[in-house]
Amino acid sequence: MGNGNGLSWGDRNRNARLARLRALVPLDNAIVGIDLADRKQMVIVTDHDSKVLARKIFRCRAWDLGVALDWAGQRAAAAGFAGVTVACEPTGHRWRVLGQLAADRGMAFVCVQPSMTAWSRRAEDLTSDKPMRRTRC
Repeated sequence: MGNGNGLSWGDRNRNARLARLRALVPLDNAIVGIDLADRKQMVIVTDHDSKVLARKIFRCRAWDLGVALDWAGQRAAAAGFAGVTVACEPTGHRWRVLGQLAADRGMAFVCVQPSMTAWSRRAEDLTSDKPMRRTRC
């Protein structure tokens, strides 16, 4: 059975979901992706086309990532972005701490579905020999 506007419930739900995501990840924000681990956190700052603006390893616990968020905010501002959106996979308990640290700094925070991350990584160059600057928090 068709609707008068040509949209199904699925179309409307998908459009609403995309609108909520766009509110959290506006085009004038850089994206800060963080791979959370116990004592070694990988932080990358990108634009919406996945162009890497900055990348750094922080050797600290998730509770000490305020320094990393401040660093990422500075790199995004230097690249001309108005703000940042912090993104990570919701694995373990560390993502809740990161969400609170981001909220304390007025940064938007989103969780990325792990299966989507795995599919995206397959499409990218996964070279592991890239030099990384290391920093202790």
